[in-house]
This record gives sequence, C-alpha cells and structure tokens, in this order.
Amino acid sequence: MSLLIVIFFTDTLSAQDTTESLAFKNNRPHRRITYFYQPDLSYRIWQQFKLVQEAKSGDPIAMHELGIRYLVGEGFPADTVKGAEWIGKAAALKLTAAEYNYGILLNNGWGIKWNPFKAYNYFKSAALDGMPQAEYIFGMLNTNDLVLKKNWDTAYYWVKKAADAGYSPAEDALPELKKHASPSILDSTSTAGDSLISKRFNPQQDDQSLASNLGLVFIDFSSKTDSVPVISNRKILEGILRNSNSSLVDTLGITIKNDSSLFVNKGGLPYLVQCAEAGNPEALTLIGKLYQEGIYFSKDIYAASYYYIRAIRLDSPNSGALLWYLIKTPDYFVKLKKLVDKNDPIAMYVWYGLYITGFDHQFTDADAINLLVKAAKLNHAPSIVELGLAYFTGKIVNENKDKAVSYWIRAENLGNHEAKIRLAAANVLGEIKNGDLDSSVKELFFAVKFGSVLAQVALAYCYEKGIVVTKHKPEAVMYYRLAAQRGNRFAYNELKRMYDQVRPADFK
Repeated sequence: MSLLIVIFFTDTLSAQDTTESLAFKNNRPHRRITYFYQPDLSYRIWQQFKLVQEAKSGDPIAMHELGIRYLVGEGFPADTVKGAEWIGKAAALKLTAAEYNYGILLNNGWGIKWNPFKAYNYFKSAALDGMPQAEYIFGMLNTNDLVLKKNWDTAYYWVKKAADAGYSPAEDALPELKKHASPSILDSTSTAGDSLISKRFNPQQDDQSLASNLGLVFIDFSSKTDSVPVISNRKILEGILRNSNSSLVDTLGITIKNDSSLFVNKGGLPYLVQCAEAGNPEALTLIGKLYQEGIYFSKDIYAASYYYIRAIRLDSPNSGALLWYLIKTPDYFVKLKKLVDKNDPIAMYVWYGLYITGFDHQFTDADAINLLVKAAKLNHAPSIVELGLAYFTGKIVNENKDKAVSYWIRAENLGNHEAKIRLAAANVLGEIKNGDLDSSVKELFFAVKFGSVLAQVALAYCYEKGIVVTKHKPEAVMYYRLAAQRGNRFAYNELKRMYDQVRPADFK
C-alpha cells in the first residue's frame, strides 16, 4: 500500500515526495499474510467489507489503512475528505503512522481545514514515538518563526536523532543546522546518552522554546554574520533541485551527483535561459556562474554580474555573495567604466545594479537612473523593466505607477517575459489596471511553470482573496511558502500573517 502524499516542506518547503509512505510502510504493526491470491470481485468486496468493519469497530490500523485507500482510490472511490477523516481517527488513537500522515494532511489542508498548529502537535507526538521521519520534520519545524519562536538547538537535537537512525534527508540537513547550534548542545549530543538529552530538550517540557515553519527549508531573514559565505557549485545546484524547478532539473539533467562541477545537459541551455527571463532566481544565478567560469558561455565577469544582480533583485539568497567576490576582481570597476563609456547596455545595467543593491556608492540616485535611461534608449529590455520598477516603487525617483506601466508595456513589446509577468502580478494585486484579470491569472500560471517567483507570490494572493480562482487558503499558503523558501521576504511576511490569523491562544 502506498500513500500518495507530497509533503510541501522542502528542505534545506524542498518539497519531499513520499510517494511510498515511509510512515505507513515502516510503522504498520504485523498482520497475518495471505499466501494465495483470489482475484475474483466477490473476494475483493469481502476484503473491503472486512476492512470497513474493523475500522468501525475501533481498530486504528484498519482506520489508517481505510483512510489511505480513500486517499489513493484503491478499492474505494478516491475521497480526500473521507481519507483525512479516517486517518484522523487513527491518529487520535495514537497510531504513530497515522499521526505522521495526519500531520501532513493538516499542514497542507488536504481533506481537512488547514491547521499548521495541530499538525505541529501530531508531528511532535510521532517524533516522541521515535519515528525518524517525524523526528526530522519536527526538528525542521524549529528553524523559523512561524508556529513558535525558533530554537536551533532543539532543531539540531531532533534532526540528529533522525540522522542517527539513518534517515538520509536528516543526514543532508544536519551540517547546516550544526552551524547554528550552540556548543553546549553539540557537546551534549556527542557525549551524553539519549535519556539526558531527551530530558533537557523534551518538547513536552519546553514547548515555548520551540519554533516552526511550514517547510523543511531554512527561511532565515534574521541571522547576521560578519563574513560573506562562499557559495559552492553544489549549493547553486541544490537551489535548483529543491525550489519548484522540476522541469528545469529534468531538462538540465541535474542531480546531487554533479555537485562538484556545473556541466549540465547542454541541450537544456535554451530552456534555462527561458526560465531566467521569466524571473527564476535560481536559473539567473546558474547562468551567472556559467559566465563566470566560462562553461558553455564565453567567460565574462560582467555578464556574470548582470545575471547575479537580476537574481538579487528577486531576493536570491546566493547571488549576493557570488557578486561580492566577483567585484573584488582586480580592475573590476576600471574595466566596467570603460564598457559604460562605450555605451554597453549590460555594463550600464550592472553599474546601476551595484548601486541600487548597495555594492557601490560612487554616484547619486540621479546618476544611477541616468545609466538605466541610456540603456533603455538602446532598447535593453531588462533595463527598461528595472526603470519601470524604480518608478513603481518610488525608491530613487518619484513614484509614478503610470510611467512604470508604460515602461513595462514597452519591454513586453520587445519580447521581455518578466515585464509581462510584472504587469500581470501588479494587475491582480490591485496596484494597476492593465487588462482583464482572467488573462493576468492565466499568465501567472504559465509563468509559474518556468519558476517565476513573482508569479508564485501573485498566485498566492489570488488564492487567498479568491481573485479569478476559488478562494483556498491552503493553496495560498503553498505558493507563499514556495516563494519564501527561495528568499522572498514579502512572501515570508505574508506567510507569517496567515499563521497569525489562525494562531490559537496556546501558541501565542
């Protein structure tokens, strides 16, 4: 029996696919095996009847199995609501597998009202029962300020327990958690017995110190460091692997095994560029790195800078560090100025980008805008998009949304996909009036296929407010979560707001 549930908690919201439910498979008590097969219809009907009878009599194992069968439509008509109902009944009777699976359903609002706080409690209970998958999830639920205040030590303790049990996602996450854990928890987990550590970090005794997020990815906007991290090739590829880029992963042939090099399927490069032009920050970052290293593209640190800056403008968590080290190249600014003097639009965009992102302070707001204006006159579409964004936000020029729209329409007419997405997003968010909402939402769904983070945020808003699509909070949470895990601060703040709207008194 398999449980077709996708956990939208990604490591390290990456979405973890549990096509075969480890909870159901490994935690189901032994049943007598029938050593012969009777395929006739009457026999199958009898088996289904017996399962329902056992479930109704109060057998939690039968309840859980019946719920699974309803979820996947095996032997019964597929019915998510009935599936959630029976799994919930089994979870209430403390069946570990059911607690784990019911937590997944609650956390995603599948067949039941979205409730991440109840999900948290069920994951906690399953973790206390010693289920490695639940230990991992419960540990990762302590890394962000969504359910409760974050506690890195508690997160490290529980993920380490799962890793010690051989659960590979926990083993992968542990090195990152170790960077945040205190020396005392590192010492105690390496030298003390389980009984001592469990007593110190038992979640039943220390609930108020526990944090939670909706996903298994580090969404950390508060940490401060004095050093700029070194972004490895592996980290760049991991960003693509776990962040809503399944089509890109398949097209480029990316696996965790090609972590030490950036040699990907060359035939997938046109699709990589298409994703980048749709506003996919991971695609932009990878192209920047390929230009920096001279892989598939001619080596060009200014082209690399150009892509890194565009990724930073979409809140990429990795491109800032990559750009920081790149601008330390000898004579970087001397050569950049020469390119600007030659009216190179990419160089103009780069120098504007360095200023607006805080990497360079050699000139004024007016000087920066002038660079964009010159590049725009050369019909450089990304510069036109950025010029529109400057007027839309009013950050370094007076706000003028009409002017912003005119720039984006101009860029759209030049074939720029990001401009089209920005127009659609601004339209559904009610910031501008630009065509009918149906067309805008259709464009956003199309853009999401290429990994557009802006489209994810806008679609989250559509589902939250019921714009064109049916109002559905779990779907809104999913899209906000996907964008937040990629570094989008606005999405993360909206996610926190949605949590606060349903926060029970005992989680305040």
